[in-house]
Amino acid sequence: MQTFDRLKIVTVIDAIDVVNESVFAKTLVSGSVVSMKYYREMPSKLMIKIDYAGREVVMEFSGKILGHNYPHLISMTNIEECFRNIESLGFCRFDMDLLMRSEVVSCDVTKDVQCSDVRKVQSYIRSHISNYNKYVCRALKNGNIVLEKNVTTRKNKKRMTVYDKEQEMRKSDNIRYMRTNGLTDEFVGKCRFEINLNSKEQIRSALHIGDTNLVTVLTSDANPVVEFMEEAVICDEKQRMCSDWKAYQRYLVLKDCGFDLEKVEAKVRSLYRRGTKISEVVRPYREAYSQLMTEGEDTYFSEILAMLR
Repeated sequence: MQTFDRLKIVTVIDAIDVVNESVFAKTLVSGSVVSMKYYREMPSKLMIKIDYAGREVVMEFSGKILGHNYPHLISMTNIEECFRNIESLGFCRFDMDLLMRSEVVSCDVTKDVQCSDVRKVQSYIRSHISNYNKYVCRALKNGNIVLEKNVTTRKNKKRMTVYDKEQEMRKSDNIRYMRTNGLTDEFVGKCRFEINLNSKEQIRSALHIGDTNLVTVLTSDANPVVEFMEEAVICDEKQRMCSDWKAYQRYLVLKDCGFDLEKVEAKVRSLYRRGTKISEVVRPYREAYSQLMTEGEDTYFSEILAMLR
């Protein structure tokens, strides 16, 4: 089941009944209202634009519209709850059947996992990019990292943000929301992975679906977060943060030999002159191998991937 922290949908004008126009900013042409727009950032992002000329409604909302259920994110199981919560603001009513036939034009596919060290995950991703010509990873001032596919065409663009959700929710503009909805401890130790899909073409491609109908999007069984991670990041369970250049070289030799010390010794024998004390040459590789096998950090990133599946 897909989960989202943001959805932007387009539906027919008959899906909404405005009961309080005063909260909308109106656009007039020759004295007639041609469109109305409602917008707010806090406590949850919500935008509703009613285009009378095009006879359509564009609506964008974030997962925070769920209130105390925000940790569950937007999904097929609670999409109607999102719409009911918008209705509860008191300025509009919806035709739920028509809304469920909406098209999704933009969304953020989102997954949260329990993580003891978000910075370690971010550091691993930044240092294990599969191809630095194809992918770019940037660290932002707020502590987030952004992993992007380095392409110029919009349909092939992919952008994922990885960040400490607990840290974000501790910001002053989120504290009141947390307290009001009883979420004070809900995001402790949560690492968030979020992929931005900003066109219908990107949505179809990432979710492996033939159309962008709301129900189709919400029920997709694809896993775009894991797919992007496996495509852009090397998941090498044996690799460590090498302390110096020599340690890195030893790691590369071990890796080239499949972490098989017999193969390492055979390689050494084939490359060193007769009379060389092979045991002394192989000794640092044995030590490096022993360290690799005894330290516990090698499976850390694999465990994160497993939780994302």
